[in-house]
Amino acid sequence: MLWLGMSRLFLPLLFLLAFSLQAADKPSLDEDGLGKLKLDLTAAEVTALLGKPESKGEDVEWGATGEWVQEWSFKTQGLVLNMASAKKGGAKRLLSITATPPCKLSTARGIHIGSSLKEVSKAYGDVQEKEQSRPGESFVAGSLFGGIIFDLKQGKVSEIFIGAAAE
Repeated sequence: MLWLGMSRLFLPLLFLLAFSLQAADKPSLDEDGLGKLKLDLTAAEVTALLGKPESKGEDVEWGATGEWVQEWSFKTQGLVLNMASAKKGGAKRLLSITATPPCKLSTARGIHIGSSLKEVSKAYGDVQEKEQSRPGESFVAGSLFGGIIFDLKQGKVSEIFIGAAAE
């Protein structure tokens, strides 16, 4: 009977330990980004890297996260950034990155617009989420809840998304 009571206490702890060890074995995408752009950069850091955005959208509250999100567009650089804050009009941080042509920036593992599926597989095969990827259409590194999505057209990267695509 004592074992039963202890197992109720220790089994969840054992599960958490096993899960954290398994997660530690997987390569991380936390430091990945696009060029020098990395998630969680401040608005000042983003503008220091890219200059002022060509356009900014309105602050919109995202119900799933409770954050206020504003779209910053750098069309001539092929970038759209979602900038988030805890309150409307508050200090912003980089929430997600979308790159399309003519973007020339590369991920930390060297993938850019125009890279082949073979190059993506070689660079990110160790973190591919096969169940969420769509052969010939998209390659998901990490997960839809936080990672990198490479959209493909004719076997080449046509769009790169970094961040959480699902909540």
